[in-house]
Parts: sequence; C-alpha cells; structure tokens
Amino acid sequence: MQKPKDYLVHYFNHKSFRAPQETIIQSVLEKRDTVALLPTGGGKSLCYQIPALMRPGTCLVISPLIALMKDQVIGLKLKGIKAEYLRSKFTQDDIIRLFDNCKYGEVKFLYLSPERLQSDFIQQKIKELTINIVAVDEAHCVSEWGHDFRPAYLKIALLKKLLPNVPFLALSATATPLVLKDIKQHLELNKPKCYSKSFYRPNISYQIIEAEDKNTKLLLLLKKHSGSCIIYTNTRRLTKEISKFLNAHKLKSCYYHGGLNLEEKDKAYLNWMDEKTPIIVATNAFGMGIDKDNVQIIIHHNLPSSLENYMQETGRSGRNNRAAYAFLLYNHADINYLKTQFKNSTPSVKQISEVYNKLCQYFQIAYGELNDSWFDFDLVDFSKRYSLEVLLAYNAVKTFDREGIISLNSDFFKRTEIQFIASNNQVLRYAETHKELGHLIKTILRNYGGLFEHKSAINLSVIASKTGMRKQSVLRHLKTLENEAIIDLKSSDGTSQLQFLQPREDNITINKIAERISNYNLHKEEKLESVIAFVKNDTVCRNKQLLHYFGEIFPKNCHTCDVCISSKNTTSTVNYKDISKAILLLLKTGKSLNSKAIVLQIDFEEKHVLHTLQLLLDNHKIIVNSQHKFIINN
Repeated sequence: MQKPKDYLVHYFNHKSFRAPQETIIQSVLEKRDTVALLPTGGGKSLCYQIPALMRPGTCLVISPLIALMKDQVIGLKLKGIKAEYLRSKFTQDDIIRLFDNCKYGEVKFLYLSPERLQSDFIQQKIKELTINIVAVDEAHCVSEWGHDFRPAYLKIALLKKLLPNVPFLALSATATPLVLKDIKQHLELNKPKCYSKSFYRPNISYQIIEAEDKNTKLLLLLKKHSGSCIIYTNTRRLTKEISKFLNAHKLKSCYYHGGLNLEEKDKAYLNWMDEKTPIIVATNAFGMGIDKDNVQIIIHHNLPSSLENYMQETGRSGRNNRAAYAFLLYNHADINYLKTQFKNSTPSVKQISEVYNKLCQYFQIAYGELNDSWFDFDLVDFSKRYSLEVLLAYNAVKTFDREGIISLNSDFFKRTEIQFIASNNQVLRYAETHKELGHLIKTILRNYGGLFEHKSAINLSVIASKTGMRKQSVLRHLKTLENEAIIDLKSSDGTSQLQFLQPREDNITINKIAERISNYNLHKEEKLESVIAFVKNDTVCRNKQLLHYFGEIFPKNCHTCDVCISSKNTTSTVNYKDISKAILLLLKTGKSLNSKAIVLQIDFEEKHVLHTLQLLLDNHKIIVNSQHKFIINN
C-alpha cells in the first residue's frame, strides 16, 4: 500500500514533509475532523490534497476567492491531477456539466465559494457525489472576531448534515485562541484534533520605521535590499503612483489591485513571477495563494488593518528560508487616519437602532408587521432623507444582513466599472462644456485613479453622495458618457433590493443583537489598538509582541528585529569618521547633493548620516549652496 510520502514525491516533487503536515494528513485519513493552523507558506494545501488523492472520490474545497481557486486548479492540472472550480457566471447547464464531470470523470478536487453552498440546487448536486474530504480554506472567515469575517462561512456547517460521515479539515494561517474556538463551534466539528505550528519565522527581520517622507525611505530600503519584493498599500491610487515613482528611479515595478481587469492582473502577476518587474506594488487583494519562494522583502507603505493581516502578508517572504525583511513605514498621520476610518465605519448600537427605525419608516413597515416582499433600495436617497452619513448607514444595513434581520441582494455590494476612453484633454474639454456631466466627471476623477489606463470599479452610492445626485441619475449620466464615447461602462441596473426577515419590533429587535454588536465593535477596536501598540512599542522584541498576540509564549529575543538591533546598537559606538569619509568622498566628485541623495548613495543608517552632515557643517568641512545642497568648503 502506498504511503503519504509516496504521493508527496510523485505529485509534488518534495522529499519530506514539514512538521506537522504528516500528522495532519494521518488524522484526516483516519476520518477525524481536524483543524490545521499553519503560518503563511507552511504548506496547508498538501494537508488535504494528499489524503484526497489517497482515497476514492472528490475533495470538496471551500475557498473565499475565485482567483485563489483558479490558481489552485491550474497548479493541480499541471501535476496531472483532475480539478475544477465553480465559476461565478456558470449557468445551470454549466453547473450540471461540471458536476457530471466530477461524478463520471474522476475529478479529485472541486473548489467553490461558501456563497454557492446556499443554493438548494448546488446542495443536491453535492449529495450526488462521493465526497472524501471537506476542506475549509481560510477557516478564520467563520469568526466575527477574525480579520476577514464572511457571513456565508457560517452556513458551511450545513454540509455536516448533507455529508454526515465525511471528515472536515479547517485550515488557517492566522487564528487567535478566540477565533480557533469559533472555528470549532461554527463549523460544528466533532471532537476535532487541532494541530498548529509556531508562527515564529526566524529568517524574517521585522523592521518598524517612522518616516514622514515614505518615498525617499522606499528608495533607501530598495537600494540596500534587492530581490523580489511586495509593497502593500491601502488604496488603488497609491499602487499606481508608487510604481510610477519607482520606475522613474530605475527600479522596475508593476502594480496590482482589485480594479484591474483579468488580463491586466495576469500580466502584472506574470511579470513579477518572471522577475521582469521584481517589485510589485499592491493592495491586499494580492498575495493569497502565491507560490513564490524567493520573495525577500515585504514593505507596508501604510498601517495594516490588523495584526492577522500583517502576519499573513509578511509571511509571504522568506519561504526559501533565506534572510528576509518585513518593513513597515508609518507616521502619526497614519495612526490618526486609522482611528478616523474606524470611527466613520463602525456604527454604535444607538446609531444602528436609529437606522433600523428609519429603515422601517422608509418602507412604511408598521410595528409588529412582517412584509417579506423585496423592496428596491437606494442607499443614498435613504441617507439623504434622514440626514444619515452614507458610510455609517451602509455599515448598519450590512449589520442587519449579517444578523438576519434583513436580506440584501447581491447588487447591493456591486460597483459599476468604468474607463475613460477619450484622451485626457478631450475629457477635460468635455467637462468644461457640459456643466452637470462635468461636475460628475471631476468628482469621479478626484476619487478614483488610473481610469485612463484601465477599467476600475466605482461605487454609485458614494459618487451620488459626493455630487448631490440620486444614484439613478448618476447611472443615467454615465450611460450618456458611454454613448458620447467618453467612457467604457460596465454596470448593473444600479438597483439594490432588501427583504425584511423579522417583524418590526423597534428596540426589541435591536436589543436582541445589541450585545453582539457591542462585542463586535469592541473587538474591532481592540484589533486597531493592537496594531497601534505594536508599531509604537519600541522596547519589546517584535517577535515577542506578535507571537503573544496569537497566544504563543516566546521566551527569548529574536536579535533580528528593529527593537533588538537598536538595543545592540546602544552598546556599540557609531563610527562617524567612516561616515564623514564617505560623505566627503561623494562630494569631492564635484557634485552638490541634498541630504536625501546622500543618504541614498552611502551605506549607513539615515539618522547617523544626518548627524554626521551636521558635524561636518559645524566644522566647516562642507557648506550649503544657494540651491540648498551640500558642497565641499574650499
């Protein structure tokens, strides 16, 4: 009989397992419900792929991202393994063909999203298959306390009733003790065996850097640390701006975000994978499922939204076990932005109660009544009528959907996509000669970048709010711009709908969920405060801080993070003579340089270079010319 290692060698070309992969595989083969907590790059996929290959039938993989499913399926097919995924645009006939292929074509892996599981038709088709394992990827999404909570994950447990004798394997790279408890409970796992590996990555050096001028700091870091790099930023606009800045300084880079079309995403991804552009600037839409072992540098240009995200993103470096660096750039403005963003997007129980009452008034729902019709819903019109902040109203309505008070159709979450196909000058001239349409054009261009280069998603509700128009008016004007060959437009009809699932009982309705909402908001705030505390704490080893957050005890200092290095440096003397020599040698070439240029061209710490420049000025070795640059004092 073949053993797991035989499959590892034959299909995946590895000679041995990493701990605790083999133990997890054995648990699944014994038909036990199992939880695997492995850090990013820890080989989670093998934990279900190998036992599934060893057993007759199909492995059902629940995964949150279409792109991730696609990459996994392509990877398996290249290894000669039959795999399929349920695409979002499949018709019923397509779905029937897919399941027939699984049933009769010996497909070993079927990937689908948790939202697809809600369909009675899909559930019936799953019952017709011989399922050998249910693998739940990114299992932390089942927890409200997780960093990527996804309500549809709460419904995955229905598979326990459909497939009562099939083992579940829940996988995650980031789970705190509280999230782990939710994974076991919400997936209804039966006496699960839990296996984990320390999140400690000894080859990653965590460096937190306070920087007002982040672009200069980027150049300095990328000059001193070459190699494959991911730069994470929090807006689509910044991905393009930073990439353009780096290319102007002869650092080959590309950019990636969720608004790019499939062809643009694939091009950026492949150029990065093939090292044509070793640096990729991206939002956190990029990275999940990446199989690239030589990433040596991760740079966060903005504060991450949680330490879970931070660990997942930095964990994409150093998978070849060579020295890797995780730099995080921040300043006080970043901290203020994070706090403001939280305040503006997190409705309190009182605000949620107010929105609920107004929502019932808006649709004329009487006290005690349950009208389960589907209502057309214009969020901007609703917000305007009752003088509500659109973002707070949006998040309150999403809370009602999450808590089962109302149901929102998928169009509520959709955004229209546009691209300007006229030239920049043509668009500006058009905007000047068409007053109302010009106001709309300028609002869109102020709020979204890259619209001349690629099609990007815009939020009709947000644009309506900023222009003072109704959402339907914005959509009508966009169609006019499309007819006039100003933009290329892809849109739904702009109408979202909602349905009430519970009778109106005002405070009684909200009181039932008030404690959960308060706890949810509190936990979100704690996550934010954990990020802020992490970047501000420059006295405790970074690894100690991170591992403590995930419930691990790390008794020693890592000696590689910025805190540990700073501690070592305080006991050693900086050799300012060597720095002075390097600066003078650079300026003796006849150049006049500012401090930024000098820092970029000599291999010393920025703070020591700036101090040395002051010493040289004080000793009249150098002077500042009329262009505010340093030159040798002859």
